[in-house]
Amino acid sequence: MRRRRFIATGAGVGVGLFAGCSGSNDSDGSGDGTSTDGTSDGDTTMDDSGAVGAFRLLISDQPAAIGDFDSLDVSFSRARIFRAGADGATATEDGDETESMDTAETTETVTANATETETADPTEMDDEEAENEAESDDDGFVVRELDGATVDLTEVVGDKAISVLDGELEEGQYSKIELYAESVDGVVDGESVDVKIPSGKLQIVKSFEVVAGESLEFVFDINVVKKGNGGYNLLPVISKSGVAGKDVEVEEVGGDDGEVDEDEEETEVETTARNSTANSGRTETTADE
Repeated sequence: MRRRRFIATGAGVGVGLFAGCSGSNDSDGSGDGTSTDGTSDGDTTMDDSGAVGAFRLLISDQPAAIGDFDSLDVSFSRARIFRAGADGATATEDGDETESMDTAETTETVTANATETETADPTEMDDEEAENEAESDDDGFVVRELDGATVDLTEVVGDKAISVLDGELEEGQYSKIELYAESVDGVVDGESVDVKIPSGKLQIVKSFEVVAGESLEFVFDINVVKKGNGGYNLLPVISKSGVAGKDVEVEEVGGDDGEVDEDEEETEVETTARNSTANSGRTETTADE
């Protein structure tokens, strides 16, 4: 808690002392350090215990319009993770947005048209909004930088998922995650297409608990929906998001395992080619004999 220093001189000091004496007579005499506004000096909006649990954030994608794409690369800039009960942890827009995701097959055109005019470039925020959010980092949520982690959504369809964050969170209850993208690049039939995030961010309202000393993986599912004008929207899917192993089941791909598998595949191809060449040589030798 910040302590303010007041500098007074002359009669001002006397007045201050007199006021202090009068104030002590008017108080409830509890003497427990409670401030005049009824809040204790020890009150805080965040848990100061320092106990943390491992937290990983994974991205997955449902098989909807993703089948149109050769590739769909989304580069994430940061995530905001809200504590339960914090301001902004539940917003009125969440209900509409989440509902449209889980009924995307029947309302995708309506959703796209209704949100398209919200922002010209939904992957960017103006300077004022960014400044306001930076000032709110301690207001019931934490910010985790994702440093441009890029996911090709065509590679995480269905029950596949890939990690974009491997870190820690203070123990406690959380209720909402927001994802911000710095770029979205989609290719359909070899041509770049327009893919937007209508509200400028992807957000999932779903409760989960971080326990000190334990590990938790949260799967954030995204759906790509085709609009009537030929463009596409990225939207969150709450029904397919949640804690891995509890709310959803996924198979993690990418990372070191993915690189090893790719190397093994190349080795198998080379081995097959060598064997084929050797067999061909033996066949030619037999024919000559």
